[in-house]
Amino acid sequence: MFHYHKGIKINGTALWLDAERAVEMCCVSHAHLDHAKKHRQILATDKTIQFFDLRVGKIHATRLEFKKPFAFDGGTITLFPAGHILGSAQILIEVDSFRLLYSGDFNIENSAAAEPIEIPQSDILIMECTFGRPFYRFPKRSLVVERLLDFVGQALKAGATPVVIGYALGKTQEAMKILGDAGFEMSVHGSVARLARIYETFGISLGQWEKFNKQQLRGKVVIIPPRAIRTRALKNIPNKRTIFLSGWALHEQTKSRRGVDAALPLSDHADFDGLLEYARRVNPKRIYTTHGFDDFHRYLWKLGFDAQPLRTVNQLSLF
Repeated sequence: MFHYHKGIKINGTALWLDAERAVEMCCVSHAHLDHAKKHRQILATDKTIQFFDLRVGKIHATRLEFKKPFAFDGGTITLFPAGHILGSAQILIEVDSFRLLYSGDFNIENSAAAEPIEIPQSDILIMECTFGRPFYRFPKRSLVVERLLDFVGQALKAGATPVVIGYALGKTQEAMKILGDAGFEMSVHGSVARLARIYETFGISLGQWEKFNKQQLRGKVVIIPPRAIRTRALKNIPNKRTIFLSGWALHEQTKSRRGVDAALPLSDHADFDGLLEYARRVNPKRIYTTHGFDDFHRYLWKLGFDAQPLRTVNQLSLF
């Protein structure tokens, strides 16, 4: 049914799923840059397409709605919310009553700024496993949110400027939603602001914020992507307190590696237990794992699944 080489190619069709190089036609799960290439044509949610237009440039695009099958080359594509970032999708391919589900990046925990995941069943599952080891068990999301609000509140109370650091698309908008709902005012890096405006066009209120102005930071929370940490404007903020948001914050060395005062595991990926729960709910006959630890499939074996890592092999053609 498919073969794998720098992306997933559906046999007998022109369709790729999240191809890692530019191709003629690709169904794209979401708009993070490791999944965003300038294909000749993309199929994606309307939100992903708008992010693509901003980050990659205008591309011929077909808009697909969640849970509405789209016919192609003798089969159908149906997208389901993935819970990763706004517009992110799992991709279900059906050909001759055979079902293949490609998870893309996903999160089974509800995000403040993404559609909740909806998990279909499938015969074959190709799933990402970024945090596929038992070490990666995140605290309850409500506790992580509480810690973020406490960090920001304590910094402001001490007369410091809190600086919240997360990836430009998804993580920072979730942080803005959390902080905005709590009544904090924000000063937002330009790359984050451009994407935040797209969130707001889709009805997601991110609170009271303005584009970053180093002259007007008093009482505000600064929101930036990691690449902005070393810019002169950020270095010149006096008396700042920095916090980095990522699932990798579970590692003690994250603070020193990132040069921050604190790190919190606010993740847009499923943790180890979430990965196992996802597999249970899909309940496939076979699982292929990708984008994570090569040994994660062994944990799926223990649950009784026929699982193996997805690797590029010459003449590899599966089903």
